[in-house]
Amino acid sequence: MKKNILVIALGLLVGSTVLTGCKKGENDPFLSLKSRDARITETWKLVGLEGKNVTTDASGTDEFTTTYNGTTVSEAFNQTVYNTYAYSLTVEIRKDGTYQSIEMEDGDTETIDGRWYWLDSKKNKTTISLDNLGTFEVNGLKSKELILRSYYKEVVVNGGATSTDESTVTWTFEKQ
Repeated sequence: MKKNILVIALGLLVGSTVLTGCKKGENDPFLSLKSRDARITETWKLVGLEGKNVTTDASGTDEFTTTYNGTTVSEAFNQTVYNTYAYSLTVEIRKDGTYQSIEMEDGDTETIDGRWYWLDSKKNKTTISLDNLGTFEVNGLKSKELILRSYYKEVVVNGGATSTDESTVTWTFEKQ
C-alpha cells in the first residue's frame, strides 16, 4: 500500500513538473503534444490586429490606433477614424528556416521572402525574428492560432523637455 502511494505521489510530482513546462506564452495551451517548432511551421493568415501608439510631451498626449478585423484596417488619431482600407496578410513559416509573407493592401500585393529564427534559448522559444518583418514575442502558439506581440518605448530628453513614444501591437493569426 505504501509503495502504491509513493508511486502515485512520484507520478504526480513528475507529471506536474512536465506539464508546467509546456506553456511558454501567455496564451499557449496548457499542454501540447507538438513542439513549438512543429506548431509554428505552418501557413498563417492574419485575422486580427490591435495596435496603439501613445506620444506624450509638454503639449499633451496623442494616441494613434490601428485595428484589423480580418478584411479591413482602420486607423484612428485620438479616437477619430481617419483611414480605412482592404488588407490581408499570409505568412508561411517553413521548417527550413525560411518564410514567405504575402501582403495585400488596397489592391496592391507585396511578397517578401526571408529567414526566421528563435532569438532566445532553444528551450524557451518565446521570441521570434522574421528578418524582413521584425522581432516578435510569441504570446500564444496553439495548433490553429498564433498570437504575436511587439512593444517599443522611447524616452527623449532634450533641453529639459521630455517626450515619450510607446507602442504595442498584437497580431492574431489562424492556421490555413
